[in-house]
Amino acid sequence: MRADLEQAIRAGRIAPIYILYGEDSYSRQVNADELAQAIAAARGGADLNVYDMSESSMDDIVTAILTVPMFASSRVVVVRRFEEISAAQQGRIISLIAPGKDRASLQMPEGTCVIFTSNSTSLPRKAVAAAGGNLVAVEFRPAYLKDARSYAYSRAKELGVEIEPEAVELLLEFVGADYGAITQEMDKLITYLGPDKSVGRMRITVDDIRTAVGRSPTQTVFEFCDAVIGGDCSGAMRALDDLMSTERHPLSILNTLATQVRRVMSARCELDRGLTGDEAARAISRSPGKADWAARKAVGQAAKLSQADIARMISRIARADLDFKTGTMPDRLLMEVLIAEICA
Repeated sequence: MRADLEQAIRAGRIAPIYILYGEDSYSRQVNADELAQAIAAARGGADLNVYDMSESSMDDIVTAILTVPMFASSRVVVVRRFEEISAAQQGRIISLIAPGKDRASLQMPEGTCVIFTSNSTSLPRKAVAAAGGNLVAVEFRPAYLKDARSYAYSRAKELGVEIEPEAVELLLEFVGADYGAITQEMDKLITYLGPDKSVGRMRITVDDIRTAVGRSPTQTVFEFCDAVIGGDCSGAMRALDDLMSTERHPLSILNTLATQVRRVMSARCELDRGLTGDEAARAISRSPGKADWAARKAVGQAAKLSQADIARMISRIARADLDFKTGTMPDRLLMEVLIAEICA
């Protein structure tokens, strides 16, 4: 659990309402589960009820929150997929249960705590502000690659295995900066691997990653990026279908695409300076003097495009980012228009 949440619980500062939101679905869900357990433990036990906003009505959720606990003096209600309803509807629910900033204004039974989880990057600000200290909102942003890299090493240490630096880089290329995917794939690798006879313990190599790491939602993100950069409209649409069936937020997909396109632009610039493909790959690689897998792929993509082509992609992605933040059109439609215009 996040340090700030853990410290507050240990100090006895338990808020009636929590909203855990943001694009890092793995950390968000882990923290929601651990927070619910910590609150129940701090209160000497509690009823735990879990609802999914995509399967329950607003009336059912509100009724559940306002119902007095039946089997314990305390109750923890977890409401997942809060993003399934509009910001206005979210605000109405919060205003119903916490219309004011003081504890006396709470409409929930004493001892009840509610945890909402949402993959949205925004909140119903007015309702949140009106609830004051009755509500704690915590954002879970996507990890940076350096953080994900550190997590992969620490996870390997926890599992009692060694992992080669190049294996870490390839794992991140396959699954991205996604703690959940990293955890899942490394746990799978432990099942797949046997001890390395030369050192007497498990060691994860590049070949192990290539062989054992399967398809994941984040891997599909890179398939999506490759299709868009390569002008494969139908392939990009298929990958988008896969991605939209998961909890991955469209803005996260767009950010990954922007990162990949910028890498291709770096490769194109090196090629235009007169470097060979291998030299360009070494120049943009994360490992000095080496041409890693991602760098070689970027050079191959750059060889088929001009700087002007790539600049147009970057400009169109920047406009899509602005459209996301201003709510110009529904997220899915925005992504489809982006794909059609770039691939055209």
